[in-house]
Amino acid sequence: MEEEHVKARIVRAAKKLTAQKGFEATTVREICAEACANLSLVSYYYGGKEHVYEAVLDAFIPIGEASRILEEMQLEPVEGICTMVREIVLFRSADPEISRIIHQEMVRQTPRTALVQQRVMPAWKLIRGFLGTGREQGDFHFRSLDMTMVQLLGSVLFGDNRSGLTPIMAEEFPDTETQIEDVLTFILRGIGYTGDVRFAGEPILQRLKIDEASCCESADRGTPENPDGEE
Repeated sequence: MEEEHVKARIVRAAKKLTAQKGFEATTVREICAEACANLSLVSYYYGGKEHVYEAVLDAFIPIGEASRILEEMQLEPVEGICTMVREIVLFRSADPEISRIIHQEMVRQTPRTALVQQRVMPAWKLIRGFLGTGREQGDFHFRSLDMTMVQLLGSVLFGDNRSGLTPIMAEEFPDTETQIEDVLTFILRGIGYTGDVRFAGEPILQRLKIDEASCCESADRGTPENPDGEE
């Protein structure tokens, strides 16, 4: 059990520091100091900083599982869009650190961007499907599916108080429920929908427990051959 706790501490420390400083600027020594762990353990358990980063993504981005659940529910387009927007806003509010990491990779297009994309793509594909079906059925009205996707994802991914616009904001940033309402109003009007907002039950991401043990599922990638770790 102690071993599992150490692995979880390492991954949580890596998430915190990567969100603050970025992947390149975060060293293994800093991660281990934050986690109160021996420097050699990152290499022993994970095989290096890159695999710790992957463990962070696996442990704290439950978007794929939430998307699978929503896909199985076979929602109609309006419910689908409203529910997906709510899930993403709740996700970014509940874990600002992992949200910031996603922002970093999507904006900067680093060698790790593909790793993030793999874990969020199920949601993007689901949203695209809802938009396309909604337009075919006459619920939504817009010119380009691609451009609508860009605008919608920009609203939900970057529409918070870490967007860089803080210096020109004069109002107090709203609570999460108000954010969901505001973002949905903007998006639904933008895609030409004039009906009522409809959600599919209670939020899914809040029901999905982020299990710290999942931080360790890929830990066996590492070997004890490099006991000094990397910095």
